Amino acid sequence: MNKEYINAIEAAKKYNLFLKVVVSVKSFDSYNSFFNIYSEQEQPCRRIAVLTKTQELEEVYEKNDTEKINECKIIDGNIWIKDYSLLTNPEKIDLENFNVDKKLVEELVCK
Repeated sequence: MNKEYINAIEAAKKYNLFLKVVVSVKSFDSYNSFFNIYSEQEQPCRRIAVLTKTQELEEVYEKNDTEKINECKIIDGNIWIKDYSLLTNPEKIDLENFNVDKKLVEELVCK
């Protein structure tokens, strides 16, 4: 079965979504023996181009930051499109040429 693709910018306009670059963070617990407590810290992992319903979205959480994004997929209510190193300037990421599976976009909108 052939997939029908739509440009991510056009999808954002058509389906009232937001195309943006966010930072992924990996949350982990660390044990403080002096206070006998666990504290939760967030460690930035990489930048990810996403299609989202949330205009304010600035970061996403992930469990496996070593897994490359080879294909668009819905994760936690957002479509993850492509990943970049944290060293990549977000202003230099060209969002013009991203294409996403139209059925995936429609699935996101219906959730």
